[in-house]
Amino acid sequence: MAAAATLVPAALVDALEAEANQPGRGRRFPHPANPQEALAILMMGNRRYRRGRLRLRDYSVRGEDIAVRQTPFAAIITCGDSRLSPPFVFDVHHGNLFVSRVAGNSVDTGTLGSTEYAIKVLGVKLVMVLGHSDCGAVKSAIAVANGTTSYPPDKFGAIGEVINAIVPPIQGLPPTDRTLDRSISLTATTQAADLASREPIVKQAIDAKQIEVVAAVYDIKTGKVSLV
Repeated sequence: MAAAATLVPAALVDALEAEANQPGRGRRFPHPANPQEALAILMMGNRRYRRGRLRLRDYSVRGEDIAVRQTPFAAIITCGDSRLSPPFVFDVHHGNLFVSRVAGNSVDTGTLGSTEYAIKVLGVKLVMVLGHSDCGAVKSAIAVANGTTSYPPDKFGAIGEVINAIVPPIQGLPPTDRTLDRSISLTATTQAADLASREPIVKQAIDAKQIEVVAAVYDIKTGKVSLV
């Protein structure tokens, strides 16, 4: 995992503004040169989103060019919660983000394989594990960790598999510390650390400085994405 980028290169800011000001808001978002620029683009977009100044929200049909290829610059592993839409939260065009979703934003076979594909084949520069406030999956995981509920498969099908994937780090907290906010942040950072250690694709890409893996939490009430 990597520290958050704190500075946005001036040249990148100029490129972003030029693209956003083109008629139709441009056909393609500038592709960042490195993980730091990719993270800066996302955080700048989230700032515009919170201020109600969306610039890159043209979701019209793009025609033949986008129909035959995709060039996302970041991969997002996030929750399936209907209140969270990464392209809007980060104010980017469709086609800019490769998003994998599962309740509790856990790293399972599906999200891992999808993210590995985004890194190996699509060449994304950044991977973000994005949790969110008021997460129902984390609430359920806290209840399981506290021993107040369970999800037997004969009654709940595969729901228990999804919830149980995020229980272990919460169980590692003292019971008095298993607050929702802390558990949400811990789930995101634990999943990001797990992802960053996965071989042969993710860890090697990090070691080669081709990508960074970061954890963040989206506040549904304010719209703010905070790196954790």
